[in-house]
Amino acid sequence: MEPAKKCCRLAEIAGFLRVSSSIKLAGGGRFGIVAATENAAVARHYKKLIQDYFKNNVSLGIGDSQMPGTSQRKRRNRYYLNISPDEKSMHILRETGMMLIREGDDYFSDGIYQPIVRSKCCKKSYMRGMFLSCGTMSDPHKSYHLEFVVDKEQSANDLRRLIGSFVDLSAGMSRRGDDHIVYLKKAQYISDMLGIMGADNAVLEFENIRINKGLHGDVQRLMNCDNANVDRTLSAAEEQRGWLRRIAEDELGRTADDDELADVGSVFWSEGLRHLAPQLKEVAYLRLYKPEASLAEIGESLDPPIGKPAVSKRFAKIKALANVK
Repeated sequence: MEPAKKCCRLAEIAGFLRVSSSIKLAGGGRFGIVAATENAAVARHYKKLIQDYFKNNVSLGIGDSQMPGTSQRKRRNRYYLNISPDEKSMHILRETGMMLIREGDDYFSDGIYQPIVRSKCCKKSYMRGMFLSCGTMSDPHKSYHLEFVVDKEQSANDLRRLIGSFVDLSAGMSRRGDDHIVYLKKAQYISDMLGIMGADNAVLEFENIRINKGLHGDVQRLMNCDNANVDRTLSAAEEQRGWLRRIAEDELGRTADDDELADVGSVFWSEGLRHLAPQLKEVAYLRLYKPEASLAEIGESLDPPIGKPAVSKRFAKIKALANVK
């Protein structure tokens, strides 16, 4: 889909040509433009976009992929957009900021032409053009990684600053051979970037995968925590009940039978623990009533609630009263 505003259409063309195009000398001080992509839909899109904006003719050619490591069996087509000097190539180079003038002489610029990305909408369009030219994103089921592979360091630095001009968004930068990589690894950054570039369907799909991965991870973590902690919680609870039993037996001067131990409201417990301080008695009876509860859950059941460390301190005092070493 073409951008609605004319300035955004120019910005998207400039972003695409900035990375995908090469300049060919055509004689007489004139230059032609050849832009390459391995995506047929992208080639058709920019052929139409350039023709509609500049009112010229762009020829489309097809050749073999030049990507390194491409085997003969898996060889892919490469699509070439050719713009000759007779079809306003020089005009395109100047208007997109790829050819500038310094001290009366023409020169080719390696960076992003700043006047073309002054407005927020044009920044978005420029980044969309660059991504369709040199961007890739890993399978979000496996990892979160979106990157732009740029051949010029100045273009990479400018792109990184352009991304950073959006609130709560930043990109990293690295080298890979002769290329400069501008990348995002945080899931939220990638989602925001897709939204900025207008890839709404991709955002929905990405967020759906992200949510499902999060739910799966949460469930797995909970299961792991449960498996690891349930035994420890029950063991600690049994130990704490043992301290309380020892305090009650010392207070009453006798040993409780199984029925008394099982009945939290029995005389054994009520009389045996009557001399505990109120704060200790609170956690003592919660432990008797809720043998499976964690220290944090016991703390939340108090009025007012207290944290896990405070509950732990109270049980430490109970342990000391039970003379347990």
